[in-house]
Amino acid sequence: MRRLSLLGLCIAATACSSEETARETPAADSGSVDATPEADAPATTCPSPTGAGTTHTGSMNITAAETWTAAGSPHLLTFDQKVSEGGTLTIEPCAVVRVAPGRGIFADTGGKLVALGTADKPIRFEPLEAGKPWGNLRAATPSTLRLAYATLDGGGGALTTFGAIEVRAHQGKPAEELLFVDHVTIRGSAGHGVSLRDSATFTKDSRDLTITGGTLAPLRIFPNLATNIPAGAYTGNAESFIQVETAVGGEINVENVTFRERGVPYRIGSKDTFGELRVGGGAAAVTLTIEPGVTLQFNKHTSAQLLVEPGTGTMAAKGALVAVGTSEKPIVFTSADPAPTAGAWRGLVFGQLPAAENRLEHVQILFAGGPSMANSFHCLPDGTLSKNEDAALTVFGPPASAFLKSSTIADSAGVGVNLAYYGSFVDFVPTNTFTRVASCKVSYPRTSTGSCPATVPCP
Repeated sequence: MRRLSLLGLCIAATACSSEETARETPAADSGSVDATPEADAPATTCPSPTGAGTTHTGSMNITAAETWTAAGSPHLLTFDQKVSEGGTLTIEPCAVVRVAPGRGIFADTGGKLVALGTADKPIRFEPLEAGKPWGNLRAATPSTLRLAYATLDGGGGALTTFGAIEVRAHQGKPAEELLFVDHVTIRGSAGHGVSLRDSATFTKDSRDLTITGGTLAPLRIFPNLATNIPAGAYTGNAESFIQVETAVGGEINVENVTFRERGVPYRIGSKDTFGELRVGGGAAAVTLTIEPGVTLQFNKHTSAQLLVEPGTGTMAAKGALVAVGTSEKPIVFTSADPAPTAGAWRGLVFGQLPAAENRLEHVQILFAGGPSMANSFHCLPDGTLSKNEDAALTVFGPPASAFLKSSTIADSAGVGVNLAYYGSFVDFVPTNTFTRVASCKVSYPRTSTGSCPATVPCP
C-alpha cells in the first residue's frame, strides 16, 4: 500500500515551535488502557476484525480522496501518514486503525481527516503494540479534523506534540474552528487528551467529548480558545483541570471569550508559564465572560494574576470582566497550590481606565494579595502613602461603580479591595463579605490632587 514520507520529529514549520522541546517523554506503559465499551454505550453492530488487515507504511502523501474501509480492518499504520492539499482521508464506520508507537495522522495545507462513525458503528484508533502509546491525530490550519462516534485508546505518545488530538493555527488571530467532535472518547492518553494551540479550536457544534485515564490534564488550551470547549466528561485523569497556557499568544485581546462550566477547574499557567491571564490591550475591546460554577486556579507565582487592561485612548483597547455567578454556583478565583495560604497569588487587577462593563457578582477571591511590585497609590490609615499595593482586587483607576457585589474575599495577604488611584472613594463594603483580610477591607484613594487626609477610614 502507499503512504507518506517519514515526518521525523517536526512535520512542518506550522506544526513546530520551541515550546515543544519542553515536552517530556511519556512512560512506556502509558498507552495500556481498558478498551471495554462504556456501560451505557449502544450495542455495536461492527464485526471483529479478522485476517491480516491492511498495512499502511506511510510511503506517500495523500493528495486525493482515499478511504480506509471497515472491511479492510484492522488498518495497521507503521509510519506517520500525511494528508495534504486536495487530499481527504475518510475512515469508514466500524473501521479499526492500529498505530505504531509515536506515529499518527497529520493533515496540513488543507488536507482533511474525516472519521464519522455512528452510535452502533463506532470507529476505533488503538495501539499497534500493546503498552506502547501511539502518537496522535493532528491538523494545522487550514486543515480540519472531523470525528464522530470514535474512540482513541492509548494515544498521545508523539514527542513533538502535546495530546492524542492536536490542532493549531496562527497566533494573534480570531479562533479558527478546525476540530469537530461528536460522541468522541479519548482514553489513556500518554499526554493531554486534546491540545489546542495558537488560534485553533473546536467547532461550535462539537459535543459529547469524554477524556479520561490520561497522564496529564484532559485539555491543554490557550485562554483565547476556551469558548467552544464542548460539554462532556473530563474527569478521571492524573491532572483534574483544564490546562490554560499563558505564554506568547495566550492573551485575550482579539475577540470575546467565555469560560464555561465543564466539571473541572481551569488551571491558569503551567510549570513552564507564570500564570498571568491578560484581558484586553489589543486592537479591539474584548470581554472575558465567566459562567456560574467555574473555578480558575492560578499558579503560585509572583506574576500570577488576572489583569484586565485599561482602555488608553488611541492606544490599546480596553478589556472587561463579566463574572456573574449565583449563590448556588459561585465563581471562584483561587490558588493552584494544593495547600494555599494568604498571598499565594497576586489577585485581580484592573487598569487605569476600568471598563464600565466590569461586573463581578457571587464570586469568591481566595488566597490572593501576593506581592504587587507597586506602592504609593493609596492612603494608609495614618495619612501616609501606601508601602505596597498588595490586595485581592486592585483598581488602578476610578471605577464607574462598585462592580463587586454579593461576593467574598477571604485570606488576602493585603487589602481586600484596593482603590489605587487619585479620586473619590467608592464603597465596596456593602453586600460583600471580607474574611481573614490582613489590612483594610477597602483602601482609601489619594485625593484628586494626590494628597492624603490626615486620618483615613479603614473599614
